[in-house]
Amino acid sequence: MDDGINCYVVPQTTGTGRNIFQGGSPLQESLPLLGVQLVLIVAITRVLYFLLKPFKQPRVVSEIMGGIILGPSMLSRSPAFKEMVFPARGDPVLHTVATFGLMYVIFLIGVRMDPMLVVRSGKKGVIIGLSGFILPLAMTTAGLSGAAMVSEPDVTRRSTFLFALATSLSVTSFAVLSPILSELSLLNSDLGRTAMSASMTTDGIAWLIMVGYILAEAFLVSAVTSLWAFLSVAALGAVILFAVRPVALKVIERTPPGKPVDENYVFFFLLIVLLVGFYSDVIGTNSFHGALMLGLAIPDGPPLGTALGEKIDAMVSGLILPLYYAMTGLSTDVWSLHWGRLQLVVLLGWFGKLVGVMVPSLFLEIPLRDAVSLSLFMSSKGIVEVITFTFFLTNKLIGKNSFSVLICSSVAITAVSVPVAGLLYDPARRYAVYKRRTLQHLKPDADLRILACLHDESHVSGTLALLEASHATPQTPIGLYLLQLVEIAGRSAPVFIPHNPRRNASRIGAPNAPSTDFDRIINAFFRHELRHTEGAVSVHPFTTISPYSSMHDEVCRLAVEKRTSLILLHYHKHHLLAGGVHASVGLRIVNRKVLEVAPCSVAVFVDRNAGNVGLSNFIPGPLQDYSGSSTGSSGLSMSGPQFHAAVAALFFGGGDDREAMSYVARMARHPGVTVAIVRFLPARGIKDDPADRRVDNRAIEEVKALAARSRNMQVREELVGDMEKIVEVLRGLDKAGYDLVIVGMRHRWYPVMPANGLSDWSECPELGVIGDLLASSDFDTPYSVLIMKQQDQAGLNAAVPGAQDQWHGALPPPRQRTMSTAESSMSKR
Repeated sequence: MDDGINCYVVPQTTGTGRNIFQGGSPLQESLPLLGVQLVLIVAITRVLYFLLKPFKQPRVVSEIMGGIILGPSMLSRSPAFKEMVFPARGDPVLHTVATFGLMYVIFLIGVRMDPMLVVRSGKKGVIIGLSGFILPLAMTTAGLSGAAMVSEPDVTRRSTFLFALATSLSVTSFAVLSPILSELSLLNSDLGRTAMSASMTTDGIAWLIMVGYILAEAFLVSAVTSLWAFLSVAALGAVILFAVRPVALKVIERTPPGKPVDENYVFFFLLIVLLVGFYSDVIGTNSFHGALMLGLAIPDGPPLGTALGEKIDAMVSGLILPLYYAMTGLSTDVWSLHWGRLQLVVLLGWFGKLVGVMVPSLFLEIPLRDAVSLSLFMSSKGIVEVITFTFFLTNKLIGKNSFSVLICSSVAITAVSVPVAGLLYDPARRYAVYKRRTLQHLKPDADLRILACLHDESHVSGTLALLEASHATPQTPIGLYLLQLVEIAGRSAPVFIPHNPRRNASRIGAPNAPSTDFDRIINAFFRHELRHTEGAVSVHPFTTISPYSSMHDEVCRLAVEKRTSLILLHYHKHHLLAGGVHASVGLRIVNRKVLEVAPCSVAVFVDRNAGNVGLSNFIPGPLQDYSGSSTGSSGLSMSGPQFHAAVAALFFGGGDDREAMSYVARMARHPGVTVAIVRFLPARGIKDDPADRRVDNRAIEEVKALAARSRNMQVREELVGDMEKIVEVLRGLDKAGYDLVIVGMRHRWYPVMPANGLSDWSECPELGVIGDLLASSDFDTPYSVLIMKQQDQAGLNAAVPGAQDQWHGALPPPRQRTMSTAESSMSKR
């Protein structure tokens, strides 16, 4: 396995050689050569990733393929290109930079790992992880045993190495799976959580085997050497656990909530990574293993884990990691591949992984398609395999041909497994609900369950106002499931936290009350619960910490579990008190995905609470004292009949508008809420859908019957022939002094709107034409807006005639009518 000896003159770093004006070449110096190599590698891998992304190919595939393209398989087959861009004299610098950066990448992976995920996920992940490791390990070990590897002359046939090779072909590492699931936005899915728990189980086993391999190799020298190797590894673990981790915890304790970690502390831990890497190389465990152990000892998440991630991510993960993958490709020559025993062993490991994951998954009642997807995801290869195979090559345990076989096989398996798994698994399938979960179809005496999603404290007052206007009583209670949305930072695995309601309720008004943002948010809602009669309002708080791209999975999962009828989202643009608008792109991503797959009705709340306008004007701020005597900025108390609000519902027709009308019918029961329903009728000569008109007429007649017995509800009709007339009516709502306007999101059949093509220039087309118009900052109105979308239920309405036609608006208690119902003089269409 002698690969030859390269002799070359060590080049100067920079600035001492001859430049192009002196007839020299800058690429003779190390730094310019490294710069050209980095630019070329990053450019090619980025282009490949862009081209392969529509095919659901993970980044690792494009980065290794970029190296293969640059390597002896393609471009470096040209002696001129290889000598100019990737000469042998540049290999030490390239290898040193890549290895140095990779050590920090592995450290960051350890920081972001949460070993407790295995415990929280229960036995399912452990069983699948063990089965998915043991079966392929047995099959690959059998394939590598005996005289089977005679046909592979460049593979060391020492038993300890062959077992280590079998282990590397059987492991599914968290470091491999987490970025793949993140790219596919599946971290929050049930399959994603199970896969990460199973991968952590195999990671733990693989680490123990690694330690055993080191001790076995040392024992080949002598028993005393093996003992010293064990004591050295134990000493490293003890120092990390009993010295470094307490320091990390102390740093977190000394950092004020919401404040960044001091730069000196971050610099200290970055130096510790170098020291641990040096010690690990000295004792023979590899610097990467030491960096991983150190990362696991650092608590994930803010403030320390986040600060370390911010320092390392941009430069190292974005630039140096592709460099390491490209180096792997540069050592791979596809033209030297030949079919042999090693390819068969790799296929055995892949087949064993599929069977070992799929069988226990089916036993644990995971659906067949999901079980197949899980087994394919667990077959993925990535950074851990690349590091392991490179280690084998560097230490002459395998030759370049076997290295090329292992790398190409890993890329091929990943390139096939990940896209197929992504196509088979659809997380939205589990949100399919075969019962109507809407306000329109809610029985009059049923409790209203609302899932309110909050991003920060600015969303509290508006949510409280809507809850108060919704009129909770012991006979018609409201169950509020409060979900705080927190973007993941400093960790890889998403976290879902159910809070203890009794614990938080007992702290309200305590002298040492908590001061974190979410504690103040929770306490504001518990005060709201306590102000009502017992049994009228119940608050259940939760927190999800996850990427915006997959946060909707957590929202929809909770809505399914709690059987909510309404998901309340906040508009991603927030009107500031000082003027202007703050937009959150991440929040818009969540809103759009929830609207697409929600298992119940959804409402998007545009809270114009700047100054003395909007519905929130009647609710005290989240940080104020929520005692019975507290008042809002308008001087109106929150409690009981002293709450006043004027609400208008815009009715163009369709299921979404009927949902909005159902909500205002409930609000009309509140003694302090006045409700007006404005029906827009197309002018004569404009054709509409007769079937939809009949359904809408039936709903309107029910509402008119309610208004006839209610003192605070009216219905009026507006005849409109074009969008200009609709805008004129909407402008007129300002003068009427409404605090809240509610409208449906979709008006597909309404004949006036499509003719004008308004959706083409909408800022937020997901809100619908009217919703987008009312939410726009250009449409300067003082009232808040609630845009509602009724639950989508594919196939149900066709299977059950009239499923949307039933009206379940509850009749309020008869009252003396003081506000007459204003109706249009036009004849009923």
